[in-house]
Amino acid sequence: MLVPTSFQPLANEQSCFMGVTVMGGVVNQFAQALVNLSHCKFLGSANYTIAKPTDGLLAGTYVHTNWTGFAAGLNKSSKVYNFFYASTPLSEWIGFIFQYVATRESSSNSPQITFRIKTTSGTIISKAVLFTYPAHLTINDENADFFRPNLTSSGATFYDPPSGTTGTDSPRPLYIPLSNRGDMLLLEVEVEDCDLLSISFFDFYQAEVTP
Repeated sequence: MLVPTSFQPLANEQSCFMGVTVMGGVVNQFAQALVNLSHCKFLGSANYTIAKPTDGLLAGTYVHTNWTGFAAGLNKSSKVYNFFYASTPLSEWIGFIFQYVATRESSSNSPQITFRIKTTSGTIISKAVLFTYPAHLTINDENADFFRPNLTSSGATFYDPPSGTTGTDSPRPLYIPLSNRGDMLLLEVEVEDCDLLSISFFDFYQAEVTP
């Protein structure tokens, strides 16, 4: 059946009473509505903020601000974060946007962030994605933007599904294999020589339409 470009979302109320048999045009309207619903999807998403202390000294003054008060060395971290993500049966690619901080103070100047997708039991189900400096990440210098967070993302481009679960790819959305779609998943983020402040995950899919 062709997917109509213009349709009535529901049949006329006067044409379909409870317990009354319907036929003809009313049935066709219901069928068209169901076909359109099969090509719609509610966007799944998850948003996380990582709490950080923001009090510290700035130019000899003790301050409490959103970002300016980051204590020296806070950006130099090597840790692993795990975030839950409830996928849907239609979920295929998970994109993400994240904030991070990386400065030259107390840093080896080589930040990198690795994203992995796992089952809740910890099994890796898809190839990891790696962000590195200076190709994908930025280090703030000692100036007015010293402690300001940076923002970057995976993008939202469709790729060929990655093969295997070992190694890393350049930045791209995370891929969910068919057998794991609809499962509760763990999205692992490993940071080195930088730190994570917030992250938002969202899934998108390739729509199938009638030519």
